[in-house]
Amino acid sequence: MKQFLNLLVIFTCLTIASMGQSISAKTRIKEAEKSYHAGQYNSALTKLEQAEKVVGKVNSSILYWRILAQRALLPGIKDPAFYTNMKKFEELEILRENCIIFLKNYGKLAALNEQSNKVYQVQQSLKGYPVAKVEFDEIMHLQNAIKSNH
Repeated sequence: MKQFLNLLVIFTCLTIASMGQSISAKTRIKEAEKSYHAGQYNSALTKLEQAEKVVGKVNSSILYWRILAQRALLPGIKDPAFYTNMKKFEELEILRENCIIFLKNYGKLAALNEQSNKVYQVQQSLKGYPVAKVEFDEIMHLQNAIKSNH
């Protein structure tokens, strides 16, 4: 009987702790959403990282808002700021991968239809960007050469 009570107490504590984590994660996601709508994209990404740590994995909400914030931070295709360093290309690759993961894991869920459509639009908007690192590198060097000639 004593073991049963001990297990019951442990189970109750774990349940309460996980509920607290769930509320904390939801709060962080809501804060990230507010930051996104306020144009504070880096802040949104930080809050999403915190939510992911609480949850212990990426879920559809975290990934959705991450994709939108990453896209908002990505300079335009013709923007010379995009070609300033290789980090921009790495960020582009991460965004592409996040879109693929979202659409693969959540794209067919009716409850997430609107989010899936938005992620698909983001994915389509990336088509004009360089696909290969070599292509990005060539454009980056060309941009730098043009700057140095002026």
